[in-house]
Amino acid sequence: MTRQVSLSMYERWIVVFTLLFGAAFVLALFPSPAWAQATAALNGTVRDSAGAVVTEATVVLHNRDTNLDRTVMTNSTGVYVMPDLQPGNYDLKVMRSGFDSALKSGFTLLVNQTATFDFTLKAGTVNEVINVQANAVELETSTSELGVAVVKEQVNDLPLNGRNFTQLLNLTPGVSTVNVSQNSATGGGIWSNPIGTFSYPSVNGQSNRSNLFLLDGVNNEGSFGSTYAIPPIVDDIQEFKVQSHNDDASFGGVMGGVVNVVTKSGTSQFHGSGWEFIRNKAFDALNPLITPSLQPNFQQNQFGATFGGPLPIPGEHQKKTFFFLAYEGFRLHTGANTSYNTPTAAQLAGDLSGISSQIYNPYNGGLPLMCDSYRPRGRLATRFPPA
Repeated sequence: MTRQVSLSMYERWIVVFTLLFGAAFVLALFPSPAWAQATAALNGTVRDSAGAVVTEATVVLHNRDTNLDRTVMTNSTGVYVMPDLQPGNYDLKVMRSGFDSALKSGFTLLVNQTATFDFTLKAGTVNEVINVQANAVELETSTSELGVAVVKEQVNDLPLNGRNFTQLLNLTPGVSTVNVSQNSATGGGIWSNPIGTFSYPSVNGQSNRSNLFLLDGVNNEGSFGSTYAIPPIVDDIQEFKVQSHNDDASFGGVMGGVVNVVTKSGTSQFHGSGWEFIRNKAFDALNPLITPSLQPNFQQNQFGATFGGPLPIPGEHQKKTFFFLAYEGFRLHTGANTSYNTPTAAQLAGDLSGISSQIYNPYNGGLPLMCDSYRPRGRLATRFPPA
C-alpha cells in the first residue's frame, strides 16, 4: 500500500527556510579563508646578538581586536612567514629557550601590506622581555608595490558630501580627478548612481576607466562603467588602499590603480553605531525668488546603523567567530519648480517701451520689430493675443 503525502505551500516555505538557515549555520562554523587581496602578510628573520640565525624560535602574533593568537616557528634559516592576516592592530612576540623574549607591541597591518620585522635576541632567561614600542613607518622591502592606505580614522572623521568614499581617493599621490557626466548616469543601474559628490580619478596618468575596484578581495567592478558595482557603506569600511603599482599576478588586467576596500570585522566585544543626516526646508536656505509659502517640497534623509561582535557558538569555535552588520538607507522627496517671465498688462496690450534691450522678431530672420507709424511711439502694430 502506497501513501502519497503532499506538502502545502506554507510547509514548502518552512522547509526552504530551514535548509537555508542550516547552510548559513554550517558556513558560520566552518568559515572559508579570506581572499588574499584583502589580507596582509608578515615576515622577518630572527638572529642572536652575534648575527647567527635562531632556528625553531616561537613567534606569536596577537590580534588586539579579537584576542586571537597565531603561532609559527622560524625555519632553518631563522625566517618566519605569516600570510593571510586580517588587517588590524597587533602585538608580535618572539621566544626561544636560552634567550630573552622580544616583543613588538602596538603596530597596525594594512590591507595588502607585507610587513617585515626582524628581531635580535640576546642571551638570557626566559623571564626577561625586551619590548620594542617604536611605531615608525615600515618600508615594504619584500615587495615592489606602491600604494597608500586610507585608514579608519580618515574614513570616519573627514567630511564627505553624500558619504561617498571615492572622494577620499583624491588624498593619495598620483591621483588626478577626472569626473565626466556619464559617471553619474543612472541608465538602468549600468553605472553606480552615486549619492552626493563622487570621484573616479585617473591614477598615474591612465584613463579613469582603467581602475579596478575590489571589496574584501572580490571583484567589485561595474560591467559597463568601469566604476564600482556596489558602493560600500562608509561606516562599514575598515580601510582601503589605492595601489598605483603592483606586480602581483592577482591584480592583473588593469593599467590604472587598484582600489582595495576592506570592510570591518566583528571583535571580541559588541560595538555598534547609528547615524542620521537630514536636509529639508527648515535647515536649507530658501530660494529668494520664491515666496516662503510656495517653496518646493524638499526632504532628504540618509540613515543607517552598524553592529558587530562575537558570535556565541558553543564548542571550539567559541570566541573565535565574529560578525558585523551594516545598513544604510537613503530617502529623497523633492518637488520641481520652474520660473518664467510673464508679460505685464501693458506688454499684453502691445506697449513694450518698458523693455530697454533690443527686441527681435524670431519669425522674420531676427530683424528688429517695426512700429506702426500711425500708433503712439513704442507700440507694436501686432498686439499680443489675449491671455
